[in-house]
Amino acid sequence: MPAPQSVLTAQPTKATDRRTAQREDTRARLFTETVDEFKRCGFAGTEIAAITERVGLTRGAFYVHFAGKDEVLRELLLIEERRIAAAALVVSERSGSVEEVFAAVVKAVLSAERRLGRRLVRDLCAGQFRPEVAQSQDVADHPVGLMLVGVIAQRLPEVDAVDLAMTFLTGMFGLLAIEDAPLAARRRRLDLLVRIASQGAMATEASHNGPDPSINRRVT
Repeated sequence: MPAPQSVLTAQPTKATDRRTAQREDTRARLFTETVDEFKRCGFAGTEIAAITERVGLTRGAFYVHFAGKDEVLRELLLIEERRIAAAALVVSERSGSVEEVFAAVVKAVLSAERRLGRRLVRDLCAGQFRPEVAQSQDVADHPVGLMLVGVIAQRLPEVDAVDLAMTFLTGMFGLLAIEDAPLAARRRRLDLLVRIASQGAMATEASHNGPDPSINRRVT
């Protein structure tokens, strides 16, 4: 008499779980080593052969887990964007203004720069402008973009939230991708971007709402 289907399907579970865990461990090791190589050599200078040699795998094994080093960079960007969005959202939930939320994004990015190194953060930001990324992605595809759109829409309902978020992020990524000035100079320029973006947005909001009648009120 054949064994019940539930028994037949349950037998390979432990072996399957073990193989899955091994695959996940290998992928994690490759990811970590690739990120470390990005830090040492930069994205352009990273060689997959050097990564797999250190991990003790063949080059082909790398491509089982990743389509290429571009995929690792995109995955790292997503991880960092989630971290940045979460930090800025804390400020927003404390009733922070749009300007304070923009400033929190900049602060979190500079914190990432201290953890990952200037070279890697520059590569992450420059990756935003690669044609295959720019043409296939929208601001809503990014955790930071989604967070900003939500904050802006709530605080400044008359402002185009997507346009403002895209303008701010494009300016920030651009400055961080090409700017080789010392940290103090980059921070000043990023602070200026925060002020310009937020003040322009508030001016747009005010123009839609009309002038405050108390401004021109005369005391009789």
